Amino acid sequence: MKSVRPLRSPLGDDWQSLEAGMKVIRLDARIGALVPLLALTSLSRSTRGLSLYPGRTGLGLGAALMAASAAIAYALLFTGPLAPLVSIWILGTAGCAMVVSSLRPTAFVKPICVRCRLLPVIREHEAIHLAGVSSETAVWDSMRARHSSVSLSLEGDPSICSFCPIPKRLAEH
Repeated sequence: MKSVRPLRSPLGDDWQSLEAGMKVIRLDARIGALVPLLALTSLSRSTRGLSLYPGRTGLGLGAALMAASAAIAYALLFTGPLAPLVSIWILGTAGCAMVVSSLRPTAFVKPICVRCRLLPVIREHEAIHLAGVSSETAVWDSMRARHSSVSLSLEGDPSICSFCPIPKRLAEH
């Protein structure tokens, strides 16, 4: 393995400290029903985990979504109670989730992946994103510098889902 300088965010925080304090929430049906945005963004089979904007950016965007939800709900009051409630449910809950995850680094992980032995790799991937690295290419380049299919003993492991993208991404050059 070659030595790699830790990826740093524009603010100077390294991803390891973010990962240490990161909360992992199982993205089950209850969370998906409560926050439809999370359920929608996790529909892809290649998505193992997701995180929302951290820090002030997440706080600002979340507050803006909650305010927009309230404004749209108020504007739709004349249509009856259903449209305002749907607005609050879709936009408001997304904004609330964004505000909460801006206060403490949070990764939402699919239920099947919470029990997987690759959860530390998923946590690391999300922590790098939370540290400010938005490029998937840069994140996977960094991941490949520390991990490989061989070092994680992924070849032929029946406990790893056949559709899991992590072995494939680690094997790419």
